Amino acid sequence: MATFDSDTVAETKSSSVTRRELLIAAAASGATLAATAWGASQVGTLTTRAQYEIELTKLRALLTLYEQLERVGLDAILATGMNMMRGVLDTTRTGVRLMRDGITAVETALKNFQAMLDGLRTAVNNATRLLTDLSQKLRIAETVIVSVVGAALPIAESIASFFNALLDKIPFGIGDEIRRSVNALVDLIRAIPTTIDGLTTQLFKPLRDTFFPLTGDAAVKTNLTDPILNNLLNPLKQFLNSIEDLLNRWEKDFAKPIQGALDERQVIRKQIAEFRKEHAV
Repeated sequence: MATFDSDTVAETKSSSVTRRELLIAAAASGATLAATAWGASQVGTLTTRAQYEIELTKLRALLTLYEQLERVGLDAILATGMNMMRGVLDTTRTGVRLMRDGITAVETALKNFQAMLDGLRTAVNNATRLLTDLSQKLRIAETVIVSVVGAALPIAESIASFFNALLDKIPFGIGDEIRRSVNALVDLIRAIPTTIDGLTTQLFKPLRDTFFPLTGDAAVKTNLTDPILNNLLNPLKQFLNSIEDLLNRWEKDFAKPIQGALDERQVIRKQIAEFRKEHAV
């Protein structure tokens, strides 16, 4: 049988107490750690819930602002403005079409006027040629009469002098009737050069200078047709082109995109209404 002295027992007792204390201490430490872990988890849960409440409050406030923004009625304002502008622009488009029709009518009138002038040019040339021929024949006749009468007088005076010399030799006043006829003929012949000169200087020369110059542009072209074309019709065409370009850009780049966005927003509103009804929000 083993024997134990007092020192051995004391040491053994001391070691046993130390282990027990260590176990107790370990148990206490574990409990403390468990309690600490539980408390930390609860605190974390409370902190997360508080954050959720804060974020939810923010989202509710943001949703309220969106609902207030939606109540502004911007869509209705845009739709009303677009309808008003559409009416104005349709009227403008109609005006552009009418002005283009007017431009076409003026251009047609100018072409017809030019065609009339071309026809008048032929008539003036023919009339001028006839007057020139008549004037030449009068000069030839005057030359013949001068050679017969022997006096360098105008043709009418030469004819009058010639017939008066003949009629003076007829007795019994028979030549008086003939003399009256001769005087009428002389007056007619006397009027021919004056008529030719009047037609040439007062009619055909102004017509030729204004409409049918031999060189350069006609006065009617410089003072009428060119100013109408260059200062009115061509700038007006460019202006109408700019207006039509603006109308097309309005329709393509603004009206259609805006209308598409309004239609899409209407679809989304319908989806929101269905969602709220389904989820009782």
